[in-house]
Amino acid sequence: MKRCVFTPAAIQDLDGIWDYTIDKWGPAQAERYLRMIQDTVVGLGAGTQRSLSAQDIRDGYRKALVGMHVLFFRDVADTVQIVRILHQQMDLSAHLGEAE
Repeated sequence: MKRCVFTPAAIQDLDGIWDYTIDKWGPAQAERYLRMIQDTVVGLGAGTQRSLSAQDIRDGYRKALVGMHVLFFRDVADTVQIVRILHQQMDLSAHLGEAE
């Protein structure tokens, strides 16, 4: 299993997702949604989670869909680096530039 690490931008994304979901839908739904993201990350590390190339947005990036969000990551050697977790309606290219 590969090690999974989060960039500071991805951690901020998680915090924002938590805050929005808890305010809009309540703590139980926020817990379920973040657990779904966590399960996706674990699956990426284990190699069991399906993902797609994100070459059209950023060279070397891949993406996995999680609910209404797109999880962008880089798969490098023994590590999966979670770069950003963005809502599907965002300008993905513009926000990925903030991760670097």
